[in-house]
Amino acid sequence: MGRLFFAICFMWVLAFPVLAFSQDEAMSANAADTGRLNVLAILEDEETSLRKAGDIKLDEIRDELQFLNSGYRQIILSLGIASTTPMVLCEFYAHLSSINEKSSDIFDALKVLQKQVQTRFDGLENASGNFSSKDEAPLSSEDDWNYQKYTDRLNALQSTLKQQSVRIKIELDIAGRLEKKSLTLLTRMEKEIPSKWENYFLVGKNLPLTSEFWTSDFSPSYWLSLRLPVWLGRLSAASTDYSSKILFFSSVFLLLSGLGVFIGKSIFLKNEHKSDLPKFIAASVVVSIGASIMLTKHHFYPHVTGMVAILGVSIYSFGSMWAGDIIRRTFSDYDNPSRILLTWLFAVGGLLLVTGLPEQLVIFVWVLLVVIIVAVMKRRLSARSLRIKQTIWFWGLIASVVMALFGFGRLAVLAGMLIYTGYYIYTIGMAVTCLAGYGISRLPDTGAYAFVRALLMGILSPLIWAASAALAGSWLYDFFGAGVFKATGDLKFGWKGFSLQLFNVVMVVALFFLTRAAIAVVKTYINREGKKWPRSKRGTIHSLETISAYTFWALFALFTMGFLGVNLTSFTVIAGGLSVGIGFGMQAIFNNFISGLILLFGRSIQQEDIIQVGQLWCTVKKINIRTTVVESFENASIIIPNSDLIATQVTNWTKDDPTLRRDILVGVAYGSDTKLVEKTLMKIAKDHSRVLPKPEPRVLFNDFGASSLDFILRVWIDDIDFTLKTMSDLRYEIDGAFRELGIEIAFPQMDLHVRSAEGLKALKDVPSS
Repeated sequence: MGRLFFAICFMWVLAFPVLAFSQDEAMSANAADTGRLNVLAILEDEETSLRKAGDIKLDEIRDELQFLNSGYRQIILSLGIASTTPMVLCEFYAHLSSINEKSSDIFDALKVLQKQVQTRFDGLENASGNFSSKDEAPLSSEDDWNYQKYTDRLNALQSTLKQQSVRIKIELDIAGRLEKKSLTLLTRMEKEIPSKWENYFLVGKNLPLTSEFWTSDFSPSYWLSLRLPVWLGRLSAASTDYSSKILFFSSVFLLLSGLGVFIGKSIFLKNEHKSDLPKFIAASVVVSIGASIMLTKHHFYPHVTGMVAILGVSIYSFGSMWAGDIIRRTFSDYDNPSRILLTWLFAVGGLLLVTGLPEQLVIFVWVLLVVIIVAVMKRRLSARSLRIKQTIWFWGLIASVVMALFGFGRLAVLAGMLIYTGYYIYTIGMAVTCLAGYGISRLPDTGAYAFVRALLMGILSPLIWAASAALAGSWLYDFFGAGVFKATGDLKFGWKGFSLQLFNVVMVVALFFLTRAAIAVVKTYINREGKKWPRSKRGTIHSLETISAYTFWALFALFTMGFLGVNLTSFTVIAGGLSVGIGFGMQAIFNNFISGLILLFGRSIQQEDIIQVGQLWCTVKKINIRTTVVESFENASIIIPNSDLIATQVTNWTKDDPTLRRDILVGVAYGSDTKLVEKTLMKIAKDHSRVLPKPEPRVLFNDFGASSLDFILRVWIDDIDFTLKTMSDLRYEIDGAFRELGIEIAFPQMDLHVRSAEGLKALKDVPSS
């Protein structure tokens, strides 16, 4: 029994840990399943909230797509009516562009939502798989009931996500079809708009002096019956929700007016400029009014090109030209009569085109407007003794009147609007450039500021002109539509291997300004670094500047030929012709060209070097690609062909070292103390600030002259530019010291010896002639 009891106890001891571990594992499994069920409950709540948010978003997208489809159908139905009116066609184009852009945004948003739903669906599938692979340990009846309950809910969530995914797919198809249809119609309209404007301006015109002109399509009542319903409809639409429009206009106006006041106080700082501050603030208020009208129209009616848009642009351009005129008169010597009156060309011309007046009325109103503007401007110019015939805009307006008298009234209006746009770009560009130059000129001209100044002037100038042109171009783009700009940019003229496209011309102009800016920056950097070099090396600065400028312009020429579509293979023929020309008539030009390159790269002669050509001493001022400009010490500019500097002997006194050895000849009377002379000359030389201590000055006893003891004072002067002054100073000091010490400076003497009295008598008897 004892042995049996001991065996049972031993087996119990061995089995107890195993049993305990099994119970703990079962309890852990139950706890894990319970935790999973709790997590599933949280997941259910999150998925429910996300599903509701997705349904709300889909409802909004569905309503917006229905609205966009309705707008698209309205455009389709109205295109037949608008086909004869390019302004309305441009409005439809802008409206269709908005529909295409919004449908594209909706399509992208639905793609993102679809991806999110798919990700959540995959997560639920993974969770469902984990729950289906239950552990072998059985759950209690309560846990089993909870498990089944949440599994059903999980399946319900998956089913709901499937339904939401199907709905997203449906909306995606609708948005995608609308995007494709609108894009196709936009492409077609882009091709139609230029031809519509061409017909509107050019086709079917008759001379005003003919009967056909006054009988064809001249019915103001019919025109008013067509336009009045459109204006009333837009007025009715604008009157709805007017409080939000007024609030938006007021907010923008106050913001821009405050900005204008701040800019004015920042610009007109000096006391002599204070009197112009109130006028600038008034101009800023006018600009704010026009800009507020433009932004309000763009925010609430982006697809409408009408009288309100023309009014806003006209007020804005009037105020900005006024402000630009004030800036030019304040910060430059500009004193010509203001051209702000030309704003009426754009305002009245835009209204004539927008309202679609009959050609007969357009011609009458335009000619009357031109006469009034010319009369007023002539009086202003006469007050300043200027002639109106010397202005470009006058002849442009005369040309527009001629167009109108030949029946092209609308084309004359367009010409007048373009004349004003050109003057606007010029006025704003000049004003901002003048203001930028004034601000940059206040920066110090030392250290890194010199580099910053060149960088700013090089970059700001093209940016300012580009911004002015872009601003004016945006008005025309909004008025005439994208198709006109695209057709204008695609204009191409070609002849054999040469092709020219307007867009490429614009790129060449932009590249020109960038090249000029790069050259200015590089030159400033070279100048800044060159100031640290010794004087003997500073001539390299100008050579490096010239070489870098030629390099940049050569690259500009290569890129320009690429932009303009020049066939480089055609240059082989030109090169063959040039080779013959160089052999005959162009030999001298080519010789000077190669000689200029040798001078620039070899740097045997550099700018600011002092050279001697024959008997001519001069300073090198500019080494050009064909000639070199030098300046004599008499301030005469002399142009020397580069080949002469290469082929003839030229003495360069400052090539490697600006120091110069000079000798001063001094003659003293016989009997003078030669050691005192030597000591005095050495002291004078050593005391002068321009005489170098090394090599040391020397006094040489040169010769026993006919009338003097000849000495040479040999000195080294530190800078050749001060040679004449240093020599003069030394001679003054020598004369003063010799007088003080009693040393006589010898002069030529001649003694006449008479041998007899008879000879003297014979000399007296010689008759005088």
